[in-house]
Amino acid sequence: MKQILVIGTSGTGKSTLAQRLSTILHLPFFASDPFYWDAHWKPASDAKVLQQVKDVIRREAWILDGNFDNERELVWRQADCIIWLDYSLATICKRVIFRNLFWVLTQQPTWSGNRMTLHRALSGLRHAIRSYSLKRQNYPHWLAELPDITIHRFHTPHETET
Repeated sequence: MKQILVIGTSGTGKSTLAQRLSTILHLPFFASDPFYWDAHWKPASDAKVLQQVKDVIRREAWILDGNFDNERELVWRQADCIIWLDYSLATICKRVIFRNLFWVLTQQPTWSGNRMTLHRALSGLRHAIRSYSLKRQNYPHWLAELPDITIHRFHTPHETET
């Protein structure tokens, strides 16, 4: 495994797992959230996102953390292993709330140097809730179209850790 993609609803811990795998496997990790946000919470252009994605997947080895909804056909097919963190909505909501409130309270910079506001934190929670059922509905079908790729689907953080 040299090209690993970690997917799942916002807040599942994709970045955390990808960073750990990077350390364990000695593969470069590329966080995808900065691909999508420029300074001042300005969304990055589709062209800029696509170029950054292409720059990563051209490499011999990589670990990415993201669903790449618009770039799925390109990214998912380049991976040799996809890990789906398919946790319960309750687990995801707890994680998003904790993470986002931590960022609000500490004012620790997040993606592209942006700082979390309470409005953005709530927006992130709404996004996770709205996208949850779509991912659970679509991902099994999309992953089934990739028979040559190793797929791991974990339903709990404990299962992932094991």
